[in-house]
Amino acid sequence: MHTAGIIGGGIGGLATALALANAGWSVTVFEQAPVLTEVGAGITLWPNALAALDHLGVGDEIRSRAAPGWVGGIRNRQGRWLMRTSEERFRALHGNFVAMHRGDLVDVLHTALPESVTLRLGGAVTGIDVGGAIRCGDRLEEFDLIVGADGIDSLTRRTMFPEYPVPQALGVRAWRWIVDDFGSVDVGGILGAGGEFGIVPLGNGRLYVFAAARLSKGAPDPPLDDFLHWPSPVPELISAVVPERILRHDIRDLPALPSFVRDSVVLVGDAAHAMGPHLGQGACQALEDAVALSAHAHDLATYDYLRTKRTHCLQKRSRQSARTILTRGVGATLARDLVLRALPTEVFLRGLGSNFSTRHMM
Repeated sequence: MHTAGIIGGGIGGLATALALANAGWSVTVFEQAPVLTEVGAGITLWPNALAALDHLGVGDEIRSRAAPGWVGGIRNRQGRWLMRTSEERFRALHGNFVAMHRGDLVDVLHTALPESVTLRLGGAVTGIDVGGAIRCGDRLEEFDLIVGADGIDSLTRRTMFPEYPVPQALGVRAWRWIVDDFGSVDVGGILGAGGEFGIVPLGNGRLYVFAAARLSKGAPDPPLDDFLHWPSPVPELISAVVPERILRHDIRDLPALPSFVRDSVVLVGDAAHAMGPHLGQGACQALEDAVALSAHAHDLATYDYLRTKRTHCLQKRSRQSARTILTRGVGATLARDLVLRALPTEVFLRGLGSNFSTRHMM
């Protein structure tokens, strides 16, 4: 039986462990945290992610624990609708999608792991060898395949690809949180000058809420309180949770890396292609990676070709989306809003199609 050592027990690492185990591999997952968990935020699983989860055999369980996805629409800073989208038309064009807590996704993947997967929790990997060895504490283990699923600051990438560029800041501050037991609201996005606010229902009265603001050189960092003057329900959603439960971070991504493979070491997820959140494809692409790697674990050149081609395109598109969504200045903001108001819904929905392609997953 072939063996794989996976560094990282997040969404990408667990999905890859499940995919390789389903393909007959013996897998060991190394996770430095003492328990498998995820941050308190939501995730939208778009049609391509659901296709990957179906391939992994957990699609039905995901759907049973998730809420049906909502596209909603986009409003401007004054609360007027720039675009309303059709749920029925989206599903007719692209298929179903769902939203759920990230921790629930981790739990489903963890629970599905067979006995051929060993979890080593609570110990940090300290060394990786191109020949196929992983050092964790005093233990050195050899594997036929090493998978770096250890995030944007990946030790695997820094060790095995030292010449690669480091993550880069996108100049965007983001906040994320969950609101429980909130009443009915208009879901979707609200856009202002250099800022956005988003609302995603997770079912049972829970909402996943996020905000983002562009940072300016030499200017004070924007506080979340700036959004208290935005249209309802933005102030109410900010006030509905204690500040300690709000996650705050500055968004970074990776430049397009020339390869995700070196000898018997391969990168997946954010370790390979971290991208901004404006397409909602970060975790979705990690799930695609898992399926593609299980199909081509004995032909890593094919995996590399498929996944670099796919993710380079999405990384570029994500950066472009961030610039458009978070544009600032009176003229640029007005132009963005006028374009959104004039854009036919059908054109907008069809334009999303390439995001959900599964051509580079197998």
